[in-house]
Amino acid sequence: MEFMGYPRPDGGAGARNYIAVIPAVQCGNELADRIAAEVGGIVVALPHNGTCVNIKPDKDVIERTLVGLGCNPNVAGAVVVGVGCDGIPADSVADGIARSKKPVELVTIEREGNYENALSRGVHAARQMAADASTLKREAFDISHLTFASKCTGSTPASIMACNPAVGWAADKLVESGGTFIFSETAETIGAEHLLARRGETEDVSRRIIEVATRMEERIKATGVDIRGSQPVPGNIRGGMTTLEEKSLGAIAKSGKSKIRGVLEWSERPTRHGMYFMDGSANTPQIFLGFAAGGAQVQTLNYGAGLPTMLHNYTVAVGGMPIVPVLKIFSSPQDVAQMEYFDVYAGTIIEGKETVAEVGQRILEEIVAVASGKPARQEMSPRYREMLVMYYTGPLL
Repeated sequence: MEFMGYPRPDGGAGARNYIAVIPAVQCGNELADRIAAEVGGIVVALPHNGTCVNIKPDKDVIERTLVGLGCNPNVAGAVVVGVGCDGIPADSVADGIARSKKPVELVTIEREGNYENALSRGVHAARQMAADASTLKREAFDISHLTFASKCTGSTPASIMACNPAVGWAADKLVESGGTFIFSETAETIGAEHLLARRGETEDVSRRIIEVATRMEERIKATGVDIRGSQPVPGNIRGGMTTLEEKSLGAIAKSGKSKIRGVLEWSERPTRHGMYFMDGSANTPQIFLGFAAGGAQVQTLNYGAGLPTMLHNYTVAVGGMPIVPVLKIFSSPQDVAQMEYFDVYAGTIIEGKETVAEVGQRILEEIVAVASGKPARQEMSPRYREMLVMYYTGPLL
């Protein structure tokens, strides 16, 4: 199976062809946004909440994330924006992205002398990159060049029966064909982590799966909260979920049955093809950001039933990750009135009209189509967007 992607200098293939304007820290968000707005078209700003008052380990995570965004295959070039006193050094971010061999421009207010000069330099660089990127043509790439990532939301028993196992089937087929799949949501492995651990490709991978699940539960307990009493959340309970273990069993279904090659820290990029678990929260904006920094060209968001399906945007009002298309998949026959806001309907499994494999094949074909340029539903109505939400565990100083 092949998809049509944009060739990248490092051998990757882009499902999209954006120029990313990346601020080193939150102070640069407005300047990055201004540069992108002045040029328009394929130039997008990636404002985020990373600051100078994060502690050093979290700053390192933020820097890795920003470099990962610039290196994502869906980005043809990047303009890195800084003030000059940034706690996450703008030049380090630019240097990290440059290792992907794609064009990178560093713009700081300090280097340019004032805000107006920095704006002018950034606009000029972004405009030139956009012009150059516009000459690129899609080429046929084997599906082994594709990295697809998935998250579930609004989980109900419908998720367990339909969208999650169907996505898992598609994930297995992609991995079998030499591609890469990433899944996450550490809190939603608790109670089922032993089942994931059995799928570790090595003993070290199995041990790491248990470690990250235990680490997450211990962090939660340190706040005085027992996750086993706070999950499922009210929306899950209204949909029919009763225990955390039940929710976790449904959540891990989206990972299929393949051997798990490795465990990634949040926003870390896989070094080889295969199936990977990424440590992280269950918060949609953070998951999308971690997946994008990890190199995913396409993502899916898998819905159960009920109120979440009535949101025409994504859950948590994230507005999406600008550089990565996200397919929305839903499961409940009771929510077919919302069909026009979704890319794939998996409820035919519940209705007895299709098997998991048949729906999984449809999902895989839709992923390939979107990777080849077909707009995902949410890309056709990108009216609302929030800043990107970093995942860090330390205090702000």
